[in-house]
Amino acid sequence: MSGYGRSSFDPNAGGYGRPMRPFDGWQRLGIGFVVCGLLVTVAAIAGSLGLFSRDIHDLLPTGTTLCIVGALFVNSRLETLTTEETAGRRRTGLIGAAAGLAIAALLAVAIFYSKGA
Repeated sequence: MSGYGRSSFDPNAGGYGRPMRPFDGWQRLGIGFVVCGLLVTVAAIAGSLGLFSRDIHDLLPTGTTLCIVGALFVNSRLETLTTEETAGRRRTGLIGAAAGLAIAALLAVAIFYSKGA
């Protein structure tokens, strides 16, 4: 509590993650997608439990896809990154993609040799 007595002390100054911007039309569209996706998912689960006479459990992929697309729209609400943060994330993404490609290649070689092709 050494900084508590200072006039510049702000107990709410810390935060987790990037700050949020106000909602715009795209984020509201994303919320709509998420709500529709949740409703479709709940209906698909209820259909698989036999609460509906019609077989609608095949709509589960549609509901989850709507939720994912909506989350992408809502995620744009976060503030933009600085160039240093962007470069760091790009580097991390490229390293992850390279590692994933290497693992996929090793698995492909292992499958190829195990099948005797």
